[in-house]
Amino acid sequence: VTQKKTIGLVGCGQFCYSTIAYFLAFSKKANLMWCFDKNIDAAKSLAKSYGIKKYSDQTYYEDEKCDVVYISTYHSSHCEYAVKYLRSGSDVYIEKPICTDWEQLKLLIDCKEKTKKNIFVGYNRPFSPGISRIKEKLTSKELPFTMSCFITGHFLEEDHWYRNEDEGTRICGNLGHWIDLSVYMLKCKKKEIANIDINISYSDISTPSDNINIALTTSNRDIVVITFSTRGDPFEGVNETINFQQGDLIAKIDDHRKTEIWIKEKKYSYTNWRKDVGHKKALLQPFTVENRRSWDEIVLSTKLMLTITDMVKNGSKYYNFKVS
Repeated sequence: VTQKKTIGLVGCGQFCYSTIAYFLAFSKKANLMWCFDKNIDAAKSLAKSYGIKKYSDQTYYEDEKCDVVYISTYHSSHCEYAVKYLRSGSDVYIEKPICTDWEQLKLLIDCKEKTKKNIFVGYNRPFSPGISRIKEKLTSKELPFTMSCFITGHFLEEDHWYRNEDEGTRICGNLGHWIDLSVYMLKCKKKEIANIDINISYSDISTPSDNINIALTTSNRDIVVITFSTRGDPFEGVNETINFQQGDLIAKIDDHRKTEIWIKEKKYSYTNWRKDVGHKKALLQPFTVENRRSWDEIVLSTKLMLTITDMVKNGSKYYNFKVS
């Protein structure tokens, strides 16, 4: 049963303006109560556009309690805001990533346990139509699979805030999406994974999280390859191609606009009238129990992401990640 919930928005930048507030406002499930941004003009602009009565450059969290607070600030500040609102009695929706270091992750895990509140996360690829269709047509939950993700990302200048030391490199800023997708697909299977071998190839160690190749091989013989190219700017935002094979099932997602699936002699083709990476369904997780990611799954994908982040910071090329 869906229920209209009161919503607070923390961070009123472009993504909140064009995506978070947009889908919430038109869902008819949310009552946007207030918004906050350290830049008062950004908060005022968002409030005016969406008819939000209260806006501020000072955080609300005690006198203005909401059912759910959506957080889309700098990555390194996600944990700080999430803990504040969890302790005030709200559920939180954190845009990816939920944290940028191990201390923050421990703090979130402990806070969630103590408050018994929900944490939802903005990893959207598992909610995309292409991935949903592949999952629906999986012929086996036991056979190993191979998945390849080729991502054309944006070129970032040296002074871009993603490159600040505490922001977790582009692994947290960008590649966490496909690391999380890998964990999501691995968790579709029956057999638990004992460990994951991580192999990384760098094209330029001076900018290690740009133009990078990450290969994951599980103890169940699954293979995932994530290639991230930032040698130019894609015309319509991040561009990606995902190829997947398990047994007789072969699938290809072309930038979340077109999906083709072959199962032996049968072929299924799907086209979206617009690119759909799963934003809407991900953002509406707080409103439907059936539409929620497992917290344990998010913790695992975050641990894998932070491990890879540490490897990139150290220039490491191999690590055996223990899932337990």
